[in-house]
Amino acid sequence: MPIVMPNDLRLEEMIAAMKRLLKTSARMYMHLTKTTISRFGRQGEMTIRLGLRSYGHWRGTEMRQAHHAMGLEINMKNLIGCWDNASTYIVKDSMEAEGSYKPYDTRFDVHYCPAAEAWQDAEFHQWGHVYCDEFHQACASTYHPDGNVVIPQNLMKGDDHCHFQWIMPPNSEKLELGEPTELGRRLARDYSANTEIEAAWRSLKRSNRLVGGRFYTHASVILERHGAEGREAILEALANWGAERGRLLRREHEEQGIEPTLANFIRYHDMPASMVWRHSVTLQPVGAVIDIAETPHEEAWEDLHAMELGALWYEGSYAAMARAYLPGLSAIWTKLRSKGDPVNRLELKLQ
Repeated sequence: MPIVMPNDLRLEEMIAAMKRLLKTSARMYMHLTKTTISRFGRQGEMTIRLGLRSYGHWRGTEMRQAHHAMGLEINMKNLIGCWDNASTYIVKDSMEAEGSYKPYDTRFDVHYCPAAEAWQDAEFHQWGHVYCDEFHQACASTYHPDGNVVIPQNLMKGDDHCHFQWIMPPNSEKLELGEPTELGRRLARDYSANTEIEAAWRSLKRSNRLVGGRFYTHASVILERHGAEGREAILEALANWGAERGRLLRREHEEQGIEPTLANFIRYHDMPASMVWRHSVTLQPVGAVIDIAETPHEEAWEDLHAMELGALWYEGSYAAMARAYLPGLSAIWTKLRSKGDPVNRLELKLQ
């Protein structure tokens, strides 16, 4: 059963969810990076760079397939015009007003980036900059073999904005991609919208898928290069990420006058569960049972045949997140789809 857009969504709520999701995802990369480099030194640095290149390759491949299924020519204008992440949706007004968009030379400035904001708050400047260089180039050259990106100004270097130049030679050959793939047709549906609300929802849904791909690409490289110790590093990073998520969510709620309770932990999640997940919640006297039937990030894992890594993601992060948000709150995954169950079941209990 496909995920269906709820009828009661408001645009401002979705934009707030986009910003929150982009920061949450950026912090996952940050914790995977910190832990990997702390454990493995220079070898760990190369592991992170390879993970970023893999992430760029995955996104470039998926966007190329989706755009081809939409009947678009594969060039730099269409890459940015149909970008997969909500980052461009958030700043689309300034991009449209100030940017220059040509098939072989697309340029624009970004003055606000939720990911950069999260990294700056954590003094994560160097590896935030590495992310921008490694990921964007891998994405551009995968989308089209002649694609290239130059970022002479970057928020993570201390500039007051990022300047992007996406370029390819005007005489580049048009790619002959044949019939669109089944995956490309399916992904293409999330670039088409009839209303502003639907466009925002589909942008949010695409971004949630990217969280799954980001974890998959990094975790796969860490496991390939570092084996069992790499798995321990992933679990450590996920626990740190989960604990930070819980602390930040509690602080946000306290600042907004929302009481930190079990019900509010579920209702005001830092990922857009109420908007783009298909799930059910059963509240109990001292806990809750959440059955998750479908999410965009799980769709990515299914397409990548990587549900076992998804199980690691859930088990490694949610217990730490629950404890940090509400002392005495435990989170136990009693069912995981990777083990043959049709749903993921999370049981929350207050001690």
